[in-house]
Amino acid sequence: MTVAGGAAVPDALPASDVEGAGPARSAWFALGVLIAVSLFSFVDRQIITLAGEPLRQSLGLSDVQLGAIQGLGLALFAGLASYPVAWLADRFDRRIVLCCCIVVWSLATAGCGFATSFSEMMVCATLVAVGEAGLVPIIWSAIPDIIAPRHRMRANFIFFAAALLGAAAGLALGGAALGWLTGNMDTLPDAMSGMEAWRAAMIVVALPGPIFVLLVALLRLGKSHAPGARTHVAAGFLAYARRNRGTLLGIFGSVSAYNVSLGATILFIPTALPRLFDITPASIGIRLGGVLAVATLAGLLCSALALRFWRWDRSVAPLRLSQILFAAAIVPTMFLPVVTAPWQVFAIAGVELFAAVGAASLLPGILQDISPAYLRGRVIALSSIITALAQGLAPVVIGFISESIDTPRGLMIGIGAVALPGWLIAAVAMRSAEKPYLATLAGNSAVVRSKG
Repeated sequence: MTVAGGAAVPDALPASDVEGAGPARSAWFALGVLIAVSLFSFVDRQIITLAGEPLRQSLGLSDVQLGAIQGLGLALFAGLASYPVAWLADRFDRRIVLCCCIVVWSLATAGCGFATSFSEMMVCATLVAVGEAGLVPIIWSAIPDIIAPRHRMRANFIFFAAALLGAAAGLALGGAALGWLTGNMDTLPDAMSGMEAWRAAMIVVALPGPIFVLLVALLRLGKSHAPGARTHVAAGFLAYARRNRGTLLGIFGSVSAYNVSLGATILFIPTALPRLFDITPASIGIRLGGVLAVATLAGLLCSALALRFWRWDRSVAPLRLSQILFAAAIVPTMFLPVVTAPWQVFAIAGVELFAAVGAASLLPGILQDISPAYLRGRVIALSSIITALAQGLAPVVIGFISESIDTPRGLMIGIGAVALPGWLIAAVAMRSAEKPYLATLAGNSAVVRSKG
C-alpha cells in the first residue's frame, strides 16, 4: 500500500486511476470544467433565494410557502434525490448523467421565471434540487478517474475550496444579475422586456446551461469498473456495506456527530448573541462572516500542509488528522455556556469551523479510498444525506433544551450541550474506524488484483 498526496492508495488500482485517465493538462482542464459547472449550479440555486421577496409579492405567497420553496424544495428534495442520481452515475457513464442533471436544473430554473402560482414554483424549485442533487457525488466519484493518484488529494482540496467559495460567488453573481436587470429591462428582447425583473433573472441565469452540457460532453468522466455491476449493482452495494460495516459506521458516525456540532453552533449563534449582549444582527453578521472566512481558509491550509508534512503512519493520516481537529474543538466548546463577551463566542465559533472545514476537506479522499469505483457515487451520496440530516437535527434539539431551561442563557447552554458531545463522539468514532479502514483498503486492493 502506498500513499499519494497524503492519502492511502491501494497498490493495485484500475487503469484509469494509475494513468489519471489521460495527460495532465486534459485532467486539470476537466477539473476546471467541473468547478465551473459547480459555480453555475450555485448561481441557479441562489437566484431563487435572492428573488424571495419580489417573488413572494408577485405570487401572493405566505412566508410559510416561501420557506417551503427556498428550504423544502432546495434542501429536502436534494437530499432525497442524491442517492438515486448517484446510483445512475455508478451504473452508467457519469458524463451522460451529469449532462442530464444540467439540463434538468437549467430548464427548471428558467421555468421558475414563468411560474404563476405556489404549486408551479414549488415544482420548479424541486426540479432544480433534483437536477443539482447528483453534482457532488458525481464529481467526487469522478476525480479519481480523471486525476492521477499523486495529484488526487490536491484536486480534492481545490474542488473543496471552490465549492466553499461557490456559495458566496453564487450569491454575488446572482445578485449582480438581478440588480442589473432591475434597472435595464428595456434593453432585453421584446419577449422579455415586459417581465418582472426577478422572472427575467431566472431565465437569464439559466441560459449558459447548453454551454456547460457541451463542455461536460467533451470530457471523460469514467463509469463503473466492476464486471457485472449493471446487473448486480444493488446486491453489490449491500454486500460491500456488510463487509465494511466497521469502516462505514465509524466514518459516517463521525460525519454525523461533527455536523451536529457545527450545525448547533453556526445556525444558533446569531440568535443567541442578542439575548446575552448588546449587539445588533448586522454587527453579528459582519463579525461572524469575517471569522468564518478566516477559519475556513485556515482549516483548508492546515489540512493540506499537515498531510504534506505528516511523518507518522501515513496510511491512516487523514483519519488521525481528523481526530486531532475534532479534539481541538472540544475544549473551547466547553466554555460556550459561560461566555462573558461576544468576542469569546466568535472565537469559539472560529475554532469549531476551523476543525470542521479541516476535517471535511479530508473526507472526500477517505471516501474515495474506501469505495470501489462502481459504488463510489453512492457512498459519497450517503455522506451528503447524513450531513444534511445531522445539521437539520441540531436546531430542533437545541430549541427543546433552551425552552426547558427558559433563561436568557438557555440557548447558549443548549448549543454547548449539543456541540460538546458531538465533537467528542466524532473523534472517538473516527478513531474506531482506523483498523476497519485499513482492512477495507486491503480488501479493495485484493479485489482489484484478482480482477486484473
